[in-house]
Amino acid sequence: MADLRLSLNALVEHPPSTPVPMEVVAARAARFGRRRRVLRGAAGFALVAIAAATGLGVSRQGSERGVVLATHGATSAGYVAEQPGGYIAAGTWQLTITRDGQVTELSSTTSDYCGPIGVIQPGDEVRGSIPGRGSTLRAGERFACPG
Repeated sequence: MADLRLSLNALVEHPPSTPVPMEVVAARAARFGRRRRVLRGAAGFALVAIAAATGLGVSRQGSERGVVLATHGATSAGYVAEQPGGYIAAGTWQLTITRDGQVTELSSTTSDYCGPIGVIQPGDEVRGSIPGRGSTLRAGERFACPG
């Protein structure tokens, strides 16, 4: 143990090379940090581009009548209702309607495949998902039970 202590003391008192100044260490860290931020930004941009290309995203009801929430590749989407609306669904689906802080969950296992106009009210936050293959979910002012 004494030999180890002597060896460490000798290294501290007589280092094999001169220590690097703190400014150089800080400059290297800043350059590495900048490179890391650039790489993370590029990775984030690539992820957003891939998500947009595969159809993942949020649809919003605008001036068009009705909005398709999720169908043919997209697995989930949502919008804020501007008009009263309903929904039509097939396969495995889930629809979440948030109104004044109250959440209503509709799904293929607990609800009808369609909902009349009025199920969705202006100002409702509507979110739908279709985890099943071949499933569709449409919600908006022109989607309601036939008849």
